[in-house]
Amino acid sequence: MALNGKTALVTGICGGMGSEIARSLALSGCTILGTDRYDAKTVTDNIEKLTQICKKEVRYFECNLLKRESITDLCQKIDSAVPAGVDILVNNAGVVFFDLLENKTLEGFDEEITVNLTAPFHLSKHFFVSMKKKGWGRIVNISSALGLVGSPKTTGYSAAKTGLIGLTRGIAVEASQYGVTCNSICPCTVDTDIVKPLLSSMQEESGESRERCLEKLAEVNPTKKNTTTTQIAELVIFLCSPAADNMTGTAIPLDGGLTAQ
Repeated sequence: MALNGKTALVTGICGGMGSEIARSLALSGCTILGTDRYDAKTVTDNIEKLTQICKKEVRYFECNLLKRESITDLCQKIDSAVPAGVDILVNNAGVVFFDLLENKTLEGFDEEITVNLTAPFHLSKHFFVSMKKKGWGRIVNISSALGLVGSPKTTGYSAAKTGLIGLTRGIAVEASQYGVTCNSICPCTVDTDIVKPLLSSMQEESGESRERCLEKLAEVNPTKKNTTTTQIAELVIFLCSPAADNMTGTAIPLDGGLTAQ
């Protein structure tokens, strides 16, 4: 599964999932580019740690995925820094606001759609051009089991992640003749920053520990287990490998059997 000589861009690189995906890609031979919108110290600490683990430079580019002009600027900077173009794009960055439908704000809904769906479209559209020229490329979208089934308090997130699966299929059909694949991964709960508000709310309501709340989230899955960042990262590596050359347009559940029920 060696990916020597490939350049990979991972959005949301400073979060637990993004860091693990970047680490796995680097250990498979990739040069890593990343972007996120954490504060400067968090970014510096994360990139330094990743660089030490990967044993090679991890190049960071500041970008606010809520702003189209910021994404355009990111694309231009990467084009200048990597004239040969990005080979692998992992649209990992995400945002969710847990709230009942009647309490959900339009601003929150718009942010979920923008970060989880519009930004992946913008980046995929741009970097597909160089992939097409080279006759090889991989676009991996981190969707969610909530793109396949519904759940309370996740209307905006579910809508965006469902749309991301549709985007995956559309890109896959257009890109297939050029050696470019596009797939989406649909995990269930993953213990990362994105679920912290949900866990805090559960702890507040129940008085139970964080670990117990995580266990309760896993109990809806037939396996009674939550998905790990390592499992997601290893699936990304597989999708970028020759074994997945003829695999495109998929929405792969990595959800402990949640969507099989």
